[in-house]
Amino acid sequence: MTIEARWIVSTSAGGLHAAAAVLAGAKPVDGKLGPPLADEISGLAGDLAAVGVAPEAFFEHAIPLSVRFDAPLQLAEVALTKTSGRRQSDVAAARLARRLASLAAAFDHAHPGGLEELELRTAPLREQWEARGPGLMAAVRRLTEADVVVDEADVILVQPVLGGGGQAHPSYNSLHIEAVLANPIDSLPEVARLAWLWAQLSLDLPKYQDPLSREALGLVGPLAVLPPVLAGAQEVELMRFERGTLETALSAWNVRSADPETLSQWWETYQATSPTWDVALAALERMLSSQ
Repeated sequence: MTIEARWIVSTSAGGLHAAAAVLAGAKPVDGKLGPPLADEISGLAGDLAAVGVAPEAFFEHAIPLSVRFDAPLQLAEVALTKTSGRRQSDVAAARLARRLASLAAAFDHAHPGGLEELELRTAPLREQWEARGPGLMAAVRRLTEADVVVDEADVILVQPVLGGGGQAHPSYNSLHIEAVLANPIDSLPEVARLAWLWAQLSLDLPKYQDPLSREALGLVGPLAVLPPVLAGAQEVELMRFERGTLETALSAWNVRSADPETLSQWWETYQATSPTWDVALAALERMLSSQ
């Protein structure tokens, strides 16, 4: 099986990632994120509120789109349209474009030479992925089903803000991940986080979307791929997969709350019965709803 990662380093995506983290209530560990950037992030929140766009929904589109559009106005127009489902006024788009340009400038000022630094930071994660990633994802396919793992994806590397973080963007067949130089948690390698984000990209396939609402799939999808990714990581000798490992991953990777016992029971049942993955996703959703 061939797994092709297109590695992209991006300071513009990094600024948006920082803004998303702050507006989600996270506490950045990056000491360079000072008042100027904080003011721009607060202003961005106000601009989005003015057009009735939720920050979380906006960043879901804006981060992957930021590596496709260099012009802030084009990025603002497309991201707003994708988020709201309709074209916003030229005034709203222009206002947001100015904010995005200011945010990018403030982030670049906080991280001079950021692009060159990111290029260097990609090496450890990329080397480990190229060594273990294909085998890990082959194990995930074997433990689930072939379509759970996409063959290729864009991997957007951003400046570490949280000391480890990222998000999958299934609609764009891409993910972004912080380019940390060392694993924040020794027992939980970052290459496993990358595999977990990669395994979420298939959730955009109609076969997985039909049984569940988009909201429900957004909840159960990241949870469902967690056990097979951790089990696959153990198979390629990246880590040990134990009950405590699952609890650690749920917390460290900021997975939406779920009882580890429920997730473990679901995974054991799946392994014993081997239903199709769409049926397994629906079963997990019912188990979570009954908690």
